[in-house]
Amino acid sequence: MLAAGVELKVVQETLGHVSSTFTRDTYTSVYPEVAQAAAESTAAMVIPGAIGSKVRLVALPGARLDTTL
Repeated sequence: MLAAGVELKVVQETLGHVSSTFTRDTYTSVYPEVAQAAAESTAAMVIPGAIGSKVRLVALPGARLDTTL
């Protein structure tokens, strides 16, 4: 669901988790493409024209990300 863009709170409630922290910690590392999409979106907001340029990404432990935006 997270990879499909469903909000974290909706995923938490759908799965019956007590907290969104548990949901985030459990599933965001499973979907590195979610982390990469977030990094790309943030870079586009912070650095106009960043998409397609080389930037340094900091990944979650265990995540493998493409280093080219």
